[in-house]
Amino acid sequence: MLASSLSQRLMRPALLPTAAVTALCLVCFSAGVLPVPLRLAALALFALLTLAQPVGGLVSVILTAPLYLMPASFEGAGRTWLFPLHEIALLITTAMVAGRWTIRWLQRGNLSAQQAWGRRARATGAAYAPHALLALAGIIGVTLAVPEGRGAALREFRWLIVEPLLFYALVRAVGVSRMLLVGALTLSGAWVATIGVLQFVGLDLTLLIGEKRAFSENIIAVDGVRRVTSVYGHPNNLGLFLERVGSLATAMALVWWIEERSSSVTGSQSVASARVAPLFFAICASLSLAGVIVSFSRGAWLGSAVAATIIGVGWFLFRSRDRQAWRWSALALIGVVIAAVIGLALTLRGGPGGGSVDARLLLWRESLAYLQRHPLGLGLDQFYYYHNPAFGRSLIDPSLLGTSEEYAAHPHNLLLDAWINIGPLGVLAFGWLLLRFYRNALSALLDRCDLVALGALAAMTAALVHGLVDRFYFVPDLAIAFWALIAVAEREY
Repeated sequence: MLASSLSQRLMRPALLPTAAVTALCLVCFSAGVLPVPLRLAALALFALLTLAQPVGGLVSVILTAPLYLMPASFEGAGRTWLFPLHEIALLITTAMVAGRWTIRWLQRGNLSAQQAWGRRARATGAAYAPHALLALAGIIGVTLAVPEGRGAALREFRWLIVEPLLFYALVRAVGVSRMLLVGALTLSGAWVATIGVLQFVGLDLTLLIGEKRAFSENIIAVDGVRRVTSVYGHPNNLGLFLERVGSLATAMALVWWIEERSSSVTGSQSVASARVAPLFFAICASLSLAGVIVSFSRGAWLGSAVAATIIGVGWFLFRSRDRQAWRWSALALIGVVIAAVIGLALTLRGGPGGGSVDARLLLWRESLAYLQRHPLGLGLDQFYYYHNPAFGRSLIDPSLLGTSEEYAAHPHNLLLDAWINIGPLGVLAFGWLLLRFYRNALSALLDRCDLVALGALAAMTAALVHGLVDRFYFVPDLAIAFWALIAVAEREY
């Protein structure tokens, strides 16, 4: 019984309270209104709790990843020091896990045990070939950076290559269950979406969280609609994150609904757990959907529609006795849903040539011209230093001059973005990782009718669909979500 198993894992007596208190300590550390000694004390308590329960630290990384534009700040030595919360959480968790391993290593003092560990490491090394290839591509991406963009390249290498890989390695090493990963992802989406929905109705709470390091307004009026940004710098970033986590929340709510109909749960504690978990995921799914709507991101709407269709079709195909009939019904459903979403998007934000479509086509053409000159790519976060005419390397179309697209930092396409940032080796690494992901997810779906894997499959597909016209990976929250989805597809518990 998957739903009851989920409830038991999420409702373990010590795990959830510890994770909640750990995340609360990180929130206190970021609160600029508190005295510095109290903020540092909260950080020290975070470290102690992470030492006792590393899972709490990793959950905090997921919950705070959307706040990469709202870092904690300290004044000192004549300057302002900025500390992204997800980065602080990840580095402290890494240090605490390393400390635990060191203590255990010293306590064992057994040469044969150390040799056995070395053999296991070598045996699993081949499984991490695409991860190593991605790291190598990131290093090359730093070396290709232009002089004025070297600092940006190093920062992106840390944020988007080293730290996401470190997060994934810790998830594997600590043994975080995929249920907890899904729970943390859906909760992060719920609170981000809540901020966005409140902005839409006129209540902006971002000032209570911190200062946003972005140049845009929190509400943007465009194409006759009011688009909200929540904690991000642009409404599209809100849609990009919520389309992924909302798909997971929807799949988990469906898991419970199926189990509730097919079996009865006995015992008062099991009944209470079985009622809390589905309510949690249903609320998270509803909030994420509302956040996608008020972002007015057409790419996010289409991605969410595709994800919902995949979840619905997957469930129908494996619950129906007459699968052939359902296959035709599923195809019809896909067409109806996608046509409805496209029709709604065009109605609210203009025709196919409206919005930013023309600008994206020009950016794609410009990006291809750069790659013809630099087939190994431009380097991590270097598109801006080529595209902006101020740096003397630009091939920008004259029609984009004087518009916001003059300062674009990425080409709005996942393949072009990956090739420009980390070159053909990086594209190969991502393709390798995605092939493994789909193999694992489809295997779990076909062999075990695993609807959690179905949720991960829907989320990743939504990201790929939207990534055809926008970001796919190269921002911290999307990078963390990507590796969390990879881990979810790899695990069976």
